[in-house]
Amino acid sequence: MKKILAAFASTLLCASPAFAQSASTAPQLNITTEAAMDMAHYAVGLAESRHLKLCIAVEDTDGNLVAFIRMQGAYAGCVEASIAKAKSAARFARNTIEFFDAARAQNLPIGFVPGILPSAGGAVFKQGETVVGSIGTSGDTNEAEQALVVDTAKHFH
Repeated sequence: MKKILAAFASTLLCASPAFAQSASTAPQLNITTEAAMDMAHYAVGLAESRHLKLCIAVEDTDGNLVAFIRMQGAYAGCVEASIAKAKSAARFARNTIEFFDAARAQNLPIGFVPGILPSAGGAVFKQGETVVGSIGTSGDTNEAEQALVVDTAKHFH
């Protein structure tokens, strides 16, 4: 019995990539750790040039944290907000300002929808038309945060 189980396990481990990836799945592009760190550092450079003290989170397309920087002097309360903004942008593949504008213009209670943070300061990174990651910032005004994430996203390549 042990030999049969070992042979079966070996067969599974050595299965071809075609077997391992079913027809119902597709490869997903994701930001690399190196690119996430580069984008976080680029955002810090922009923030410093604009005299901002921010928390900056970079996440993959699933909304998982890949890089994070809390700049010297950034409020501790901004840590979770920056992560939530990046997560919201990543999971819904759109900049968080869209949720913010819709909530204000139409008085929508989308702030209660799990995973959506209707606030400025979250943007997606795209490779062509495909979202590959996101950035979230917190620690300053809506306008300053939104400008920073948009300018950082434009720098992504």
